Amino acid sequence: MKKVITTLLLFLVFLIIGLPVLLTRACGPSTGGTPPEVVDRDPIASPAGEVTINVFLHESTELVEMPLEEYLVGVVAAEMPASFAVEALKAQAVGARTYTVNQMLSFGGKGCFKHAGADICTDSTHCQAWESEEKSLGKWSSEEAAGYLNKIRTAVRDTAGKVITHNGKLIDSLFHSNCGGHTENSEDVWSASLPYLRGIPCSYCAGSRWYETKHEFSGVEFADAIVPYVSALPVSAAGRPLLATAVRSDTGRIKSILIAGEPVTGRDLRTALALPSTNVTWEVTDDKVVFMAKGYGHGVGMCQYGADGMATENKTYEEIIHYYYTDVEVSDIPMN
Repeated sequence: MKKVITTLLLFLVFLIIGLPVLLTRACGPSTGGTPPEVVDRDPIASPAGEVTINVFLHESTELVEMPLEEYLVGVVAAEMPASFAVEALKAQAVGARTYTVNQMLSFGGKGCFKHAGADICTDSTHCQAWESEEKSLGKWSSEEAAGYLNKIRTAVRDTAGKVITHNGKLIDSLFHSNCGGHTENSEDVWSASLPYLRGIPCSYCAGSRWYETKHEFSGVEFADAIVPYVSALPVSAAGRPLLATAVRSDTGRIKSILIAGEPVTGRDLRTALALPSTNVTWEVTDDKVVFMAKGYGHGVGMCQYGADGMATENKTYEEIIHYYYTDVEVSDIPMN
């Protein structure tokens, strides 16, 4: 009986004293684990010295001055997934810097003609995408945020002052999300033929997101989307979508297509149906049409998913740049 009482007393002592201590240790701050990563906000030095840029923030309608390299952190964060390999992020940083310096009034650029006194704006439909550090950190999980931002800052810091040139002049450093297997010549998308924007085969984006996607529309959905681009009803009496011959570039992207007997550009087709690219094939069955799209974007210049694929195969950012842009050099910012 005494043993039973003693055991009960010991159990009560454990409940009153021992258990709370164990719970406190389990729930309290860890002293032996890895401390959370913090953002490295050390200024990013550039061989070009302290270069500042006037940026028009289109959401707040403010014109602000900021260091060029700090501005580029926000550009890379907005333009490329932070989960991509760091060498891909470096290639993006150099491309973004090239575009930016090309715009800057202090380097002989035209600036942002929509906003007086601005070198560039943050409206991606007009200039180049950009986001604040606060927005970047907010879009990533709390566990990944600091690490992602540090990786982007490293990409900008390790390429500080580097730009892409052709015959000594800054290039138009175009890029897109996914080429679907082959990039495009500039003149097959726009009118200008640029020697460094040549279409090249790309196997590095194969199997990635947007490499090949399926998009299905009913006859009614197709008609509603296409009507603004043609004068005739773009479906038959039975609601069957009326698509005919397409004129394509050498890589398969649609330049123009006959819809209900009228020519529609590939870009207008893509816009009307919100397709990821103009490299599409289709199948019409009864009253619906199914498009198979390859890639995402215009296809000119650097393929971002391809850049990431190259980086995962241990290619450097310079190798990535030389692959997607023909006969170029990675140079220092030209000083006036």
